[in-house]
Amino acid sequence: MSSRSIKATSNIQILQSSVKWHRVAQTANSLWDAYSGLLSGQAIILAMNSSFIDPLLQFESQLKIIESSFKMLFAIPSRDKVKEIGKNEDDQEDLDNLYQNIFNIFEDTLLILVSKDLYKLQILKEMAVWMNEDSLYMQDRVVTIINRVLSFASRKVKGYASVDAPCLGVLAAELSLLCSHTDPSITQQAFSGMSHLLCIAKCQNDITKNKNTKNDRPGSHCLLPAPSDIEFLPKILQRDKSKIAQIVGQTLLPPLLTDFVWSLLMRLSATDHKTASEAAIMLKLTLEYHAHKITMVSKIVDAIYKKLYGNASQIMKQTMLRVITLLTRTSPKKVIFQLMDYPVPADNTLILMWHAAGSEASVAPHVLKTILLILKGKPGEMEERIMERRRFSLDATNMMPVAASQALCTLLPVGSYKKAVAQFFPQLLMALMLQLFYSSNLRLMTEDRPFYARDALRVLLNCSGLQQVDTALKRKNCWNQFSQVLFHHHGVYLIAKTLSEYNFPQFPETLHYLYKLSVEGPRRSEDSVITIIFLTEVSFIDCEKLGSPSLSLSKIKSKLLTFSPSLNIDSYQELRQ
Repeated sequence: MSSRSIKATSNIQILQSSVKWHRVAQTANSLWDAYSGLLSGQAIILAMNSSFIDPLLQFESQLKIIESSFKMLFAIPSRDKVKEIGKNEDDQEDLDNLYQNIFNIFEDTLLILVSKDLYKLQILKEMAVWMNEDSLYMQDRVVTIINRVLSFASRKVKGYASVDAPCLGVLAAELSLLCSHTDPSITQQAFSGMSHLLCIAKCQNDITKNKNTKNDRPGSHCLLPAPSDIEFLPKILQRDKSKIAQIVGQTLLPPLLTDFVWSLLMRLSATDHKTASEAAIMLKLTLEYHAHKITMVSKIVDAIYKKLYGNASQIMKQTMLRVITLLTRTSPKKVIFQLMDYPVPADNTLILMWHAAGSEASVAPHVLKTILLILKGKPGEMEERIMERRRFSLDATNMMPVAASQALCTLLPVGSYKKAVAQFFPQLLMALMLQLFYSSNLRLMTEDRPFYARDALRVLLNCSGLQQVDTALKRKNCWNQFSQVLFHHHGVYLIAKTLSEYNFPQFPETLHYLYKLSVEGPRRSEDSVITIIFLTEVSFIDCEKLGSPSLSLSKIKSKLLTFSPSLNIDSYQELRQ
C-alpha cells in the first residue's frame, strides 16, 4: 500500500495487509492494535467525508477519531524498541515497515481531510495541544507530520478562490515556540512548518485584498512565493526571533494575529519556565511591530487583569504589564476604557496596569483625552436603555468617572505626563470641578466612598505649579467642605477666586476654554451654574495684562448675558463677598 496515497484503502487491500502482518503482530500486539485501529478510523472518516452530515458535527466527530488515533499512535514503542522485538533481520525489517505504515496511515488520513477542506487544518492545532499535554509523545514525529501536512496544504491552496483556515494564528504560535526547541530536528521541522503556514496565510491575504477586483479568474487569487523563496524562508526565520515576529505580523490577517497573540499570552502561565520565557519574548516582539493590527484589545486587557490578580509569576507580571504599554500605544481608547470599567476603588493590580498604560509620554495626550471623555459622564447615573450602551460595563450604574478621577491621581504626577497635563489643564480643571459636584451628591448615598474628584483636582494644581493655590484653599478649609452639597457653589467660587488672586499662568487658555463652553452650552442643566460662576470669577482678571486681548471683559459679560439672560453679572459681588 502506497504511503502517500490519499485514496480509500479497499477491503481487499486491508485483508491482504492483515494477512501479511499477522505473523509479525503476534510478537507486537500494540503495533497490530494501532494499525487496525487507524485503518478502522480512516474508514469511518472517509465515510463521513462522503456523507451529508452537518459540517460542524462532521468535524467534531472526525476530530474525536483523530484524537483517539493520535493517542493510540504515540502510545506504541519507539522505532528502536520495535526493532528489538524481531528475532532476526527479516522480522526486524517487517516490524520496521509496519511501524512506518502505521504513521503513514495517520498522515494519509490527515491529508485526505485537508485536501477536502482547509478548515480541518484545525486538527494540526489540536495535535500541538495534545503533544504539549504529555511529554511522552514523540514530539519530533508530531512536528514532522504537522510540517508535511502544512507543506501539502501550501501547494494545494494555490488557485483557491477562498481560504477558510481560522486556526493559522494559534498554530503559528505553537510553531514559533517550537522554533526555540532544544532538539535541532524539532527546530528544523518547526521552521519549515512555519514557512508553509505563512505561505497559506499569504494566500489568504492576497484573496482578501483582491476579492473585490474584477480580475477574479481561477489561479489568480493567490500568488505564492517561488519554490526558491519557500526554501529560503526557513533560513530567514532562523536568523532571529525578531524576524519571525515581523514576518508573522505582516502576513497574518488581524483576527489571526490576535489569535497568535492570545495564544502566546496564555502560554505565559506554562509550568515550563523555558516555554513561558519564549512566549514572553515572542509576544513582546510581535506587539512592538504590529500592536496596531490587534483586535479584541478589551478582552486581552481583561484577561491580563485576571491573570495578574491571581498568583502571577515575575516573568508573567513583567510581560503582561509590557503588553498593556504596547497596546496603549496603538489603542489607547480601548485600553483606558477597559481599565476604567472595574469596581472602584481600584485595587493594586489595576493601579499597576494604570502605571503601565501611562508609562510613555507619546501616548499621554491620547490617554488624557480618553479620560476626559469618560469624565463627561455622571457617576451613579443609570443607563436608560441597555440596548443603547455602546460597550460592556460591569455595572448598570456608570461608575467609570469615579475610576477616571482615581486614575488621574495616579497618572498626573508621572513625569512623562507633564507636557500633556499642561496642554489639557483647562479641560481637566473644569471636568474635575463638575465631578466635584456630581461626587458630592453621590457621597450622600455612599458616605464611605473616597472623594477622588477632589483629590485629583488637588494633584492637578500641584502638578501644574499651583501649589500655593492648593495651600491657600486648604487654609480656607475649602477641600474639607466640598463633601457638603450646600457648600459646592461657594467652593467653586473660592477655587476660581483663589486662582485669580495668584494670577495663574494658565489663565488665557482656561478663559478661552470657558468661553468655548459657554458658546457650546452645557451638557446638563446643573453644569451651567458651575460654568457661569467659574467663568465670571476668572473674567475679573485683566485679560489684556495676561496677553489675551481678544477675550475682553466686556465680551465675556456680553456672552454670559446671552448664555444666561437671568444672570446679573454686576450683582455677582454678593457671592464674592
